[in-house]
Amino acid sequence: MEFRKAKEKDIFQILEIIKSNNPKYAKQMALMEIQEMFSKSLCKPIYIVAEEKKKIIAFGGFNSSWLDNAIFNVFWVNVNPKYRRGGVGSMLICDLIKRIKETKDVKAKMILISTKTPSFYKHLGFRQITLRYDNEYILMSLNL
Repeated sequence: MEFRKAKEKDIFQILEIIKSNNPKYAKQMALMEIQEMFSKSLCKPIYIVAEEKKKIIAFGGFNSSWLDNAIFNVFWVNVNPKYRRGGVGSMLICDLIKRIKETKDVKAKMILISTKTPSFYKHLGFRQITLRYDNEYILMSLNL
């Protein structure tokens, strides 16, 4: 399995994973969020894909916070349902953390993520900082 930055040609496969994991999420909104990586925006997200045999099986993104660029937000962590429970998600999060730590512009201090699956992130060192965030999500952090 290889982890690499997403390319524009990956968008269709990424959207298929989103569709299978989040069927109620507006596909057009997801497309706009993913395409932002390839825009001319000053604060672009970075998406990383996990690829196996030229097929994308997972992806996740991150960017620095608007309020404090030493705080990073991780989002859209999704694994193809056929590959769940095989460690792909954990390896992807570890790769995202490594890339955030290697960010050259700023020394990262903290990573934030909102999730419906806090137990998954707890085993990776994240701690819960809210009971409920944005109705159904739990906000978690990892100090670096």
